[in-house]
Amino acid sequence: MRPDNETCVQRARFFFYFFEKKDWEPGEYPPFKDILKVKKVEPEAVRNLNRFLNIRLERIASMMEVLMKAHEDWAVTGFKDHILMETESFDFNDAVAVLKENGFSDHEFILKVEYTRLWGVL
Repeated sequence: MRPDNETCVQRARFFFYFFEKKDWEPGEYPPFKDILKVKKVEPEAVRNLNRFLNIRLERIASMMEVLMKAHEDWAVTGFKDHILMETESFDFNDAVAVLKENGFSDHEFILKVEYTRLWGVL
């Protein structure tokens, strides 16, 4: 969005899901595959889930820190399966660029951008 555009407000919403990933990287293994709907869950499957969650939650915390250092006006809400960070005062292009500069990729978060029209401005 152009910074001088005064006809709408942009809301950038970053979703950081704890468990779900749509695209698994080569070499990655879905941690719930050996746990959910399995009659005999092995201890190693639980350890794999533990390793996955430790790494995933650390990555989420690091992404949150990067975004909070780049801009201070965030609404951060925790849910049982994800963290939501949203702002109306930081352009999503700049936010994504900051994340990429710090080594994060698109598959680690979900970004939704909403635009609200400011009534009375043509």
